[in-house]
Amino acid sequence: MNKKYAGLDFSAWFDGKDVNEAAFCREFLSKNKLIYADNAFFTPDRRLTDPLLLLKEKIYAELECCAAKNILRTISNIVEIMKLVVHAESFPPNPDEIHVQNGTLRIDGSFLAGRSEIVRSRFPIGYNPQAGKSVVWLRFLSDLLYPEDIPTFHRCFQDEISKKK
Repeated sequence: MNKKYAGLDFSAWFDGKDVNEAAFCREFLSKNKLIYADNAFFTPDRRLTDPLLLLKEKIYAELECCAAKNILRTISNIVEIMKLVVHAESFPPNPDEIHVQNGTLRIDGSFLAGRSEIVRSRFPIGYNPQAGKSVVWLRFLSDLLYPEDIPTFHRCFQDEISKKK
């Protein structure tokens, strides 16, 4: 153990001198949901685009207390390890769901609040399940879809609800 850190309590991924990148990755992923598919990371909030700045910032925030040398290389190595660990061959979108800022609207009309699942895309608008007014629903759809697609969406939505009854 490095004298500088003697007596301090660190995570299992730091021995006082070096960062165990695989152990750091394991701990990081136990706290953060990620999938890697189609050359991109996905979180419950969104797709992380290149250069993965938000992910690298989050990793750096956890490493900065104890990683003094080769920090950029260490972060890059951790990102590469994560790509291997959370890689998903198939990650298709669910056509029966619309993911919005505050949850998921399902084709059966139900709404699941929160963002617990990882999705390909999440619209940056909120949905109010208590709105109940067709004007609010139409405004929600107009924020979400092109105007010419709204009647088609209504027909498909009603057809699916009818099938489930």
